Amino acid sequence: MLRSRKQRQQLVDTYLEVHHPELLHGGSNEGKELCKQLSKLDFWCGNNTLHLKKPDTYQDEGCCLTHTVGLPRHPATDDEMPLTPFQVDFVTKIIKITAAPTLKKFKKNYKKTLDDYKRKEHKFHVNKGRQMGFTEIVLRLIQFFCFSRYAGRNIGIIAATNGKLAKKDLRRFARLFRNIPSTVKTWIKGPIMEIVNHTIIEAFPASEEALTGDTKYACIFMDESAKWKLVDDTPVFNSVLPIIRTNGSDFFLVSTPKGPVKMFHKIHKNPEDFVKFEYFIEETIGNLYTQTQVDNMLATSKEDPDQEYHGKFKAGRDSIFGEVTDEDRGTNWIEWDAVDEEDDGYKEPIDVWSEKDN
Repeated sequence: MLRSRKQRQQLVDTYLEVHHPELLHGGSNEGKELCKQLSKLDFWCGNNTLHLKKPDTYQDEGCCLTHTVGLPRHPATDDEMPLTPFQVDFVTKIIKITAAPTLKKFKKNYKKTLDDYKRKEHKFHVNKGRQMGFTEIVLRLIQFFCFSRYAGRNIGIIAATNGKLAKKDLRRFARLFRNIPSTVKTWIKGPIMEIVNHTIIEAFPASEEALTGDTKYACIFMDESAKWKLVDDTPVFNSVLPIIRTNGSDFFLVSTPKGPVKMFHKIHKNPEDFVKFEYFIEETIGNLYTQTQVDNMLATSKEDPDQEYHGKFKAGRDSIFGEVTDEDRGTNWIEWDAVDEEDDGYKEPIDVWSEKDN
């Protein structure tokens, strides 16, 4: 039975009133103290076999945030999965670049003020194969920084022109707090979630007006921007980039390619102050997928497998002229619409934490 938005919110509020009243009433002192404790944890302890038998012992030496909130789950089987080598590589580089002051080594050597640290922007361009779990790992990094670098500031998630993918990302983000619910002040109401340390996470559709005029942004995450249904996405970037510079925000631009057009491709070709990352499907062999599964993906893809899994910006293999190269396009090449907006193949469970919008 389909329920109205008001009825769905009443269901969520009733559940929270019974099980987690602190989420509806401004958070608790316990939640604020937990945020402080979580800010001292490393993202990952490096042990793929460690599972905490008692989640309450999150502060024990050797523990990490990943084991505290729970390991990632496989999108097909829902089984818990250890972090993969390429995910660990990505996380390690991001944390090293941002030099989080929660790390002991960084604390010892850090000379600048905290304000300087908060205002220093970092822009990351991630060109990745599909179904590699990068939306999940970026959301987990954002959660990690919510207790330190982003604490008390705003976070924007921008995805899809209709905003549905952004809301889905926000629900995925919210589920990372199910083992630490006392840290949440306000569960998802509309497109917004708030943590007890006054960190606000909001989902936006991809539009020029999305973040215009807003302040205090610590991080902006653009998900699957290469596949937005926009002929020209430049106005969206023109409205976001000044906010990043003004606020010293972190900027995660993550997508599977969709042709040699739009801003994701332009930044790939001329990154300037973006830090570039590239991860392709072969890096999942032996962790997320088997060699046979990867071979099947490459053989049965309806789209060009070089584009979907190898990060190549292709005009399409069905062109009557054959494969079109950058040299063939020249300056008169007409941009084409992206057909589908990527959802990363994620299947949401039906529960009060992720009830879908009409």
